[in-house]
Amino acid sequence: MIAVAGVVVAAALGWTLVWQPAVADIARLERDLPRQRAVLAAARAQADAIVALERTPAPVRTQEPLAAVERVVAERGLRPAVSLLDFSEGRVRITFAAIRFDALPGLVDALAKTAGVRVTDAVVTHRVEPGMVRAELVLVR
Repeated sequence: MIAVAGVVVAAALGWTLVWQPAVADIARLERDLPRQRAVLAAARAQADAIVALERTPAPVRTQEPLAAVERVVAERGLRPAVSLLDFSEGRVRITFAAIRFDALPGLVDALAKTAGVRVTDAVVTHRVEPGMVRAELVLVR
C-alpha cells in the first residue's frame, strides 16, 4: 500500500512539476510564434536594406560642406531658426536657438543624404516651450 501511495505521489509530482509546465510552455510558444516570425521578417528586411546601402556608391560631393548645409537648411525652411553657422577645421558648426524637436531627425537625415555630412557631436537642450529645443550640431564630411 505504501508503494502504491508512493507511486501516486510521484505521479502527481511529475504531473505538477513536469507535465503541466511543459504543456503551458508549448501553448505560449505557439501563441508567440507569429509575432516572432514577424520580428524575424523585419530584421531580415533591415539587413537587406543595410546591404543595399553598402552597395550604393556615395554621391560625388563637389559642393563645399558649409554651402551644402546652408542649402539643406534653407530647403527645409529652418534658416530663420539658425543662430550660428560656422565652418572651421573641416567641421560645420550649426546652432539653433529654438527649433522643434521633431524637425531634427529629418534635418540630420537630409544632411547625410544630400549634403554628405554626418553629425559627430550634438547637444540638445529642452526649452520652456513644449516641443522646442536648443540644438548645437557639429558636422563633418
